[in-house]
Amino acid sequence: MISNDWVDDTEIQLGNAAIETKDKFCYLGSYVTSDSSCDKDCQTRIGKISSVFGRLKSIWKNRHITIRTTLKVRLYESLVMSTVLYGAELWPLRVAQKKKLEAAHHKFQRRMMGIYGKRKSVTRGSESRYNCRR
Repeated sequence: MISNDWVDDTEIQLGNAAIETKDKFCYLGSYVTSDSSCDKDCQTRIGKISSVFGRLKSIWKNRHITIRTTLKVRLYESLVMSTVLYGAELWPLRVAQKKKLEAAHHKFQRRMMGIYGKRKSVTRGSESRYNCRR
């Protein structure tokens, strides 16, 4: 059990050997910490979506596949968003972590739409024009 207020120093024995306690560990791709923080999970997921997005670079840059055909949007939602959201239903998100995830999401949406440089805003008008979801 993980709790911020609960501390248990009981040593668990298996045979004659004591089992080592850990402050954090990775289980099924998600990080479990003694303080219930999801900082490491958020960082890891943003790195993984960056990797997935980068592997699809040829599709994002392809001029023959337009954003209006919704193929790019479907690929983004099925491959990129599913990667970031795996296990996210259990994250106790703080405002700062939520902002980091939203910033990464907007950055990849801009790249997918071909918006680079100073024009960084993905407005509600451009989202509806390109069939993107927030």
